[in-house]
Amino acid sequence: MSNPPPRKSLRERKKQAQRSRIIEEALTLIGQSGIADMTIDAICDRAGISRKTFYNYYGTRHDLLFDICVSRTLELVRGSVDEALERFDHLDERISHVLGVQKQQLCQASDLEHELARYSIASIGNSLASGATLLSVMNENFLRLYSASTGDLKDSLSAEFCAEMTVGMIDTVILNHLHNPDYDAGQRYDELIDFLCRSLVRERARLRVSGAAQA
Repeated sequence: MSNPPPRKSLRERKKQAQRSRIIEEALTLIGQSGIADMTIDAICDRAGISRKTFYNYYGTRHDLLFDICVSRTLELVRGSVDEALERFDHLDERISHVLGVQKQQLCQASDLEHELARYSIASIGNSLASGATLLSVMNENFLRLYSASTGDLKDSLSAEFCAEMTVGMIDTVILNHLHNPDYDAGQRYDELIDFLCRSLVRERARLRVSGAAQA
């Protein structure tokens, strides 16, 4: 039986509560007027803290925004991969589930989520370190997905390659969705799911899943 995690000290709990308050007020401001008008002074006014207190948690405005983006990306991707590995036995089903969750999230996203998605994509292009962190979050979780299903992968493919290519294609769909109001992201996700299943998964594995569904 595993031991319970150590209880956080009062000081640690207070720090976590303050950090959460800063994030909460930042998200409120972004939802009201967008990222461009979200300032450190406005966050401090809403949270009832000084700039000095803010800097105890985040060195810059970008650090705060990037922390929010990474946390949300990690929550969505890790959660959907965990669920796929728990609920499904075959790679086709797992890919379909994870990308289906992302499709729903993207197509039904609020203005706030779109703002954060734009910032995430911009971070990948504008900062090598920030981009590497976001890509690492995505890659690590898709690597978990493919590493747990190596028996279903085609012989010539590694889990590492499949994870990297999947993340690259997902980022392309998100980028097009954010910059083109006529872009059909839902259809593109459906096409991407079909493409990945046909390109990465052994034929006998696909037939096995298909046969089970028809039985």
